[in-house]
Amino acid sequence: MRDRCRVVVAAATMLALSLGGCRGTGQPYVDLPVGTCVRVSDTGTATVPCAEPHTHKVIAVVGEGEDCPPESTMGSQPADPDDGLMTTCFQADE
Repeated sequence: MRDRCRVVVAAATMLALSLGGCRGTGQPYVDLPVGTCVRVSDTGTATVPCAEPHTHKVIAVVGEGEDCPPESTMGSQPADPDDGLMTTCFQADE
């Protein structure tokens, strides 16, 4: 169980870094809409069509002071705090 928690924390960190890092390259930070599927692996995180194998699905986007739904298994915030404190909430969808 402890190893699974470490994997989830590592995946959330990788997702936040990969999505939040776009701002410095001149690209705006793009929130993932509810229903977006992602695949988290040792090599990184990628959005994928939901018809393809994926590990998680976006189930909510909440604002500062709000909690992700209880069924969430990981969350991600922009790496740049100037982007606001929105949290993208994911549920494992294996």
